[in-house]
Amino acid sequence: MEAKPINSILHRKQKIIYTTIDVIDEYGIHDISTKEIAKRQKIAESTIFKHFPKKSNLLLEVLDHYSQYDQDIILSSRERIDNPKEAMLFFVKAYAEYYQNYPAITSITLSYDVLAHDNDLREKIEEIYYRRKDFIRELVMAAKAVEQLYAGLDENILTEIIFGSFTAVCLEWRFSKYSFSLKDRIMLTTETIFDAFGKYGK
Repeated sequence: MEAKPINSILHRKQKIIYTTIDVIDEYGIHDISTKEIAKRQKIAESTIFKHFPKKSNLLLEVLDHYSQYDQDIILSSRERIDNPKEAMLFFVKAYAEYYQNYPAITSITLSYDVLAHDNDLREKIEEIYYRRKDFIRELVMAAKAVEQLYAGLDENILTEIIFGSFTAVCLEWRFSKYSFSLKDRIMLTTETIFDAFGKYGK
């Protein structure tokens, strides 16, 4: 029997990952079904388990796909660190544009807590969460140092405000059936936070 080319295998795996994200987006993380994924892919359910021995293996690959641009976005943002506000706006804009062009992927952003309750996924989702949050904190501290944000405020609180507002805007965007520009709202929200907390205490 002739072996399948590597590209064919990777292509099938990638299709399964994309379809899994679509199913999560439509039904929620609780109701993810390999039967539904196989149905949409027009393959046997057993084919999925040839590529992903357990459902958790599939979800780990989904999380890898979800966070695939993290390192590049962080590195590109860090290049702008001399102007922390600009770096922060670049950072949130990059994610907002990615999500706006791929709305289904935001279903992962809003499933962190559920994913963290799976022992096989907890380490991965925490790694993604803290990588992003810690970089926002780094930018907040840099902004405080150059007085773009008021130095007297707790950087952890400011980080949570910025990080939390991004998630809240994503949720509002989904609830509204994507009726507004996610990128524009995220950018405006982040600029408003900088303007408000830059003037705080002056």
